[in-house]
Amino acid sequence: MLRTFWPRSVLKQVLVLLSLTGVIMMSAAALGGFLLQQSFDKSPTVMMTFVNAMTIAKLNETPALERPAILAALKSGNTELDLEPVPSGSLPDRGLKASKRRHGPFALGEVLPGIELVHVEGRRGTPHYLYFRLQDGDLVRAVWNRSGEPLPPGPWRSIIFVCVFVALAFTGLMLWAIRGVVRPMEDLASAAEDFAKQGAEPVPVSISGPEEIRTAGEAFNRMQLQIQDFVSKQRRTLAAISHDLRTPLTRLRLRLDLLEEGEIRDRSLADLDLMDQQITQALAFLKGGNSSEPLVRTDAASLLQAVVDKYSETGLTVQLECETGLAIMVHVNDFIRALSNLIDNANHYADGADISLSSMDGFCQIDVRDHGPGIADEDKARLLEPFERGDLARQVRQGTGFGLGLATTNAIVEAIGGSVELLDTKGGGLTVRLRLPLAKAT
Repeated sequence: MLRTFWPRSVLKQVLVLLSLTGVIMMSAAALGGFLLQQSFDKSPTVMMTFVNAMTIAKLNETPALERPAILAALKSGNTELDLEPVPSGSLPDRGLKASKRRHGPFALGEVLPGIELVHVEGRRGTPHYLYFRLQDGDLVRAVWNRSGEPLPPGPWRSIIFVCVFVALAFTGLMLWAIRGVVRPMEDLASAAEDFAKQGAEPVPVSISGPEEIRTAGEAFNRMQLQIQDFVSKQRRTLAAISHDLRTPLTRLRLRLDLLEEGEIRDRSLADLDLMDQQITQALAFLKGGNSSEPLVRTDAASLLQAVVDKYSETGLTVQLECETGLAIMVHVNDFIRALSNLIDNANHYADGADISLSSMDGFCQIDVRDHGPGIADEDKARLLEPFERGDLARQVRQGTGFGLGLATTNAIVEAIGGSVELLDTKGGGLTVRLRLPLAKAT
């Protein structure tokens, strides 16, 4: 029944929650007032206070000589009445000079016409003695010994009960609101973040919560499927183009091989090699973080050492400095290709690469440094995009690359939850920093 009548929009749900909160708080306030009134009505302390006040007022109107008889008659009718006349000399001197001081709930000074509270004695937990000066100067002492407390205990327990009730009711409503409104939004945000990390792999989000969030969740799920379909068609199209292009390229290469050696033959073969490299690198970039390999828990130091050993065998200079014991989750072959792109760039623009491995704030940090010409700050973000090169002429020449190395590395690293940052090397050059989340301990 609650689901049937519960509003579906966020605005209406918030209004209903606010209304329920207001009703509960007003009901609690009415209940608190009733309990407070009942507590005062049934409090013997309140009644005793009233009797004392009436007795002191009666004594104030009675001549001094008749006061003992009147007081004795009143005490005989109420055994709890504890009042007695006292000599003026029994009042401490400090009481005469403290007419505006307060003693707990008692304020020194005039309390009724012609009656003045001039002194209070007593500490918390003990009886309190109140000295009243009547209009003719005589003193009357009243003893407050109701449980040793100057205030009736009943009302405060009722007030505390009401406050606790309101706090629990308000907390319950807020938790209900969080569960019904905030949690579906958090689920949607989490799914969007996971989808961004996983490329085109859909991350279905559960449809729940208010109508607006349900609509957003349904649209998000449709969007994921459309993106996956688009990327899948793009890959199939490019794979088909690659296959169709490689076949005539192979036939052209065979025909050129049959020609006599010469400048035209050599230039044509070089162009064919360039086209073949373009196709290979373009397909590698499009594959990017969409690897068919499983994620494998890998020791980062061992993986880097294997890559460095491969380059050492070719005679290229690669220096490695590692912190041991760091594990990461990677697609091994794809990650090796990403590292190889960075090392190839470093060897192309400088005389070698320096690699360091360290951990920081729960991440594995890999720095690939070179001491080449470096990259201007305004070009760093641009060079992480596909088909962007440091050569401003944008001409594809033998040995210049196609502007896909850094973009491919960026796609591979981002697919496993990492990031790529281009920094300046101290002393000149470029540092490419990879930050990857450390694998959880097994």
